[in-house]
Amino acid sequence: MKLLPLAAVAGAFALGGCSSVQSLFEGVNVAQAAPVATTDAEKALAVAHLAYQAVGISLEQAAQSGVLAGADAGKARALFDQAGAALDIADRADAAANAQGVLAAVADAQTLIAQIDALISQ
Repeated sequence: MKLLPLAAVAGAFALGGCSSVQSLFEGVNVAQAAPVATTDAEKALAVAHLAYQAVGISLEQAAQSGVLAGADAGKARALFDQAGAALDIADRADAAANAQGVLAAVADAQTLIAQIDALISQ
C-alpha cells in the first residue's frame, strides 16, 4: 500500500513560507506591507488546509492497512483533531484580517501535522 507522500506536503509548506516576515517589510511602508502580509497569510492558510486534508487521507489509509493501530492510532487522531482546531483558529483570524494570528495558528497546525506524519512513518 502506498501512503500519500507527506514529504511533498512538507515541501509545499516550505515553499509557502519562503519569505521571512522581515523581508516582507523591507523597502515598503506599513500601508503597503499590510496587504502583502495578508496575502502571504492567506496562502499559508490554503497550503495548511491542503496538508491537513492530505494527512487525513494518509491517516485513513494507515488505519485501514493496519500500519497505524492501537495507542499510536489514538494519538494520531487526537493530533489530527488538534490540527483541525488550529486551522479553525486560523480561519477566524483570517476572517478578522489578522495576518499574524493566521500565521501563528498555521504554524501550530504544521507542527501537529508533522507529528502525525512521524507516527505514520514509524
